[in-house]
Amino acid sequence: MLRAVAQRSLFSPPSYMQSRRIAVFAALVSVGACQSKASGPVALPTVTITRGEIAVRVQATGTVEPINPVDIKSKAQGMIIKMPVEVGSVVKRGELLAQIDPRDVKNQFDQAMADDLVATASIEKAIRDRARKDTLFARHVITQSEHDSTRSTFAAAQSQLVTSKSNLDLARQKLEDASVEAPIGGTIVSRPVTQGQIITSATSANGGTTLMTVADLGRVRMRVTIDEVEMGNVRVGLPASVAVDAFPDRTFDGVIEKVEPQAIVTQGVTFFPVMVSINNKDGLLMPGMNGEVTIRAADLTNVVQVPIDAIRPTSELAPVARMFVIPVDSLTNQMRRDLVPAEGGSQTGTPGRYVVVALPNGTYEMRLVKAGPTDLRVVQVTEGLQPGDKVVALGAVMTGRLAVPPKLELAANMRRGAPPPVAQAGQAKKQ
Repeated sequence: MLRAVAQRSLFSPPSYMQSRRIAVFAALVSVGACQSKASGPVALPTVTITRGEIAVRVQATGTVEPINPVDIKSKAQGMIIKMPVEVGSVVKRGELLAQIDPRDVKNQFDQAMADDLVATASIEKAIRDRARKDTLFARHVITQSEHDSTRSTFAAAQSQLVTSKSNLDLARQKLEDASVEAPIGGTIVSRPVTQGQIITSATSANGGTTLMTVADLGRVRMRVTIDEVEMGNVRVGLPASVAVDAFPDRTFDGVIEKVEPQAIVTQGVTFFPVMVSINNKDGLLMPGMNGEVTIRAADLTNVVQVPIDAIRPTSELAPVARMFVIPVDSLTNQMRRDLVPAEGGSQTGTPGRYVVVALPNGTYEMRLVKAGPTDLRVVQVTEGLQPGDKVVALGAVMTGRLAVPPKLELAANMRRGAPPPVAQAGQAKKQ
């Protein structure tokens, strides 16, 4: 009996250890299988390319201002004795705006008129004297010198008449200038002077006193500044809609009137001033109102579109190289030289735009595309993609680094040695 117990205790430990080893081995095999399965390339999130509509809109804020306001000044100087208009008054062309004290200019006009009458009488007398002296000289009654003096007297009378008439005309203009009339029809926008104030002439050294400003508010403009990034979508003649804070439930029709060529740099950002002309036939828009302009740059239908998050310029290769675990230098060495910056950061050609396309065999291809207008959500693609292609949503994965990256290839037209698009077009034309 003791022998049987000894035998059982002798053979039991090996059987227990053997079963434990088998369990550990099975666990290791299972873990290895899981790791092998997890170590395969991970499929990247993609978006299927479709056709659709793109409404390209450019928005900016600005202030309403009158078109070509006219500052009214007076050529006459003196005290304002009459001013029948106020700010906001609507005036017609030729309507009296202000009356300057006319007494001084009236006296000058009367004196000029009197001088003109004297000059007229003198020329009439000179004419009669010349006719009489001509007759006497023909009859040899007077000498040659007496006859010549008559001619000089007549010439002097003519000169005096011309001078008197010129002075009379100037005096008449000064008298008319004392009555300031509206040069255009419009609305009185501002009036910095009041009745009884003494003003200086517009012909004086200081430029004269501004009486008021008149502007036609039937059409107004809004000056806005557009970011240089969006200037490719902006051109003269494009329609626009304007919304102002004063009328939140109404929009006004406008059109781009002018695009100024000189840029404005604000806090390191470059803008270009754009003038939008607005129809204000109801007179609701007033100078100084703030509002928002929406420029209808384009309305595209049935175009191939790609999410803006999936397209990148060829100058931004580092995130893609990091995601696919490819050295940036290796990636740029495979690309056409005109697509990537040269040493020192200078661009040898025009940078392109690319997408990463998922291929049916599980690999990915960096493909050059030609982009069109965008609504900041999707971008039109005119070359490089077809409906049904699947592009990688780069914005969702470019910041990470895949443990087992999938294979990335370059499209044929992006590889080193491929001719640029212009050269390709030239070769096709020759063929």
